[in-house]
Amino acid sequence: MPEMPRYRGLRRTPNRAALMGAAEELFGLRGFANVSIDEITARAGVAKGTFYNHFADKADIANHIALEIRTGLRERIGEMKSTSTDPARHLAIAMSLFLHLALDQPNRALILVSLINDPTDVNALMNAPVRLTLHRGEARGRFRLASIEASLIMVIGIVSAGIRNLIEQPTRAPSSRITDLVVHALRSLGLEWDDAHAIAAESVGQSSKARS
Repeated sequence: MPEMPRYRGLRRTPNRAALMGAAEELFGLRGFANVSIDEITARAGVAKGTFYNHFADKADIANHIALEIRTGLRERIGEMKSTSTDPARHLAIAMSLFLHLALDQPNRALILVSLINDPTDVNALMNAPVRLTLHRGEARGRFRLASIEASLIMVIGIVSAGIRNLIEQPTRAPSSRITDLVVHALRSLGLEWDDAHAIAAESVGQSSKARS
């Protein structure tokens, strides 16, 4: 196996960022289970003791990577959804941006769906925005839910499976596939077909423009 180059960002970033970048690269190439802390530190060009100055263990750095990815996406979601007060549109925008990550940064997308802790826990901190959107949608009569927990599991399940599908089964029309996934999520939450399709198409279009 040819020797891998050292992480290029080392000279320009502090040690923590170098470790994060190296871990993200290695997890994306080989998967979380197949990467050791020794490999991460070697890739980042820092001593092993430096790793433990910043992270408790391999799972800790993985969770920080996943949190960083989701935080960046949340910022973009907040910018896009500010033009509407409709919870259905907010959810469609969020789903679309997460799914588009599979097209723009597939390694980051796979890391996100593989490493984030408690992805279906209704009380997990990173799921709070989705939970709040579902609550607001139900309160305003936009959503008809059997339960918040079941709805949250459904939405996250569609996004996680959709990301893997877009990466593993690429299509010439990814926007159409993303639109279909968002439509089915909105339909499952109680929206009528025409309403769900119009919101999904608009949100996916917004997300596509935001990528360029």
